[in-house]
Amino acid sequence: MKPGSRFNIDDFLVENSIASDVLVQFKGTITEKKSDRIIDDMEVLFDDQEKKIRKRILIAAVEILQNVSKHNEFPLYPAVFLAIRNKQGFRIDCGNAISIQRRALIEKLIRDVNRKVAINAKDNYRKALDEAEFSDQGGAGLGLLEIRRKAGMPIDFAFTVIDDETYFFHLIVKFNMSA
Repeated sequence: MKPGSRFNIDDFLVENSIASDVLVQFKGTITEKKSDRIIDDMEVLFDDQEKKIRKRILIAAVEILQNVSKHNEFPLYPAVFLAIRNKQGFRIDCGNAISIQRRALIEKLIRDVNRKVAINAKDNYRKALDEAEFSDQGGAGLGLLEIRRKAGMPIDFAFTVIDDETYFFHLIVKFNMSA
């Protein structure tokens, strides 16, 4: 996106689909029912993949979709979900609108998860369960920890200004195909 331009969800979809094989694309409100359909679509697409890899991708996709459906603050702004195959392997891009106030918390959670998993995934998951501090919406970052573990690579993210009160939060999960 060009500096100074306003966020456009359709431009986002095009930019993140270039030079990739888009396996699943969804734009709209992500509900539990729609999440189930997305996962069903993905299961069929990944049948030719090694079972262990397919399972990791699907578990992470479930967590990602649950996060969006649970923490969507602005249902008037559509969420997006992309499952992509490219030269590097598989990637899931997901995004939704968040309040400007939540940006710092989300950024901290993801950075903490990336740092913790790099040290020792299983011990940190158990420790996170023991020390979980739940937010108003019930989350304690455990879904992010599970996503990071299944991906085998750090979670990436970006924020784009939508308006004076809202950011578009873009979660990028790449999968280490050899892990």
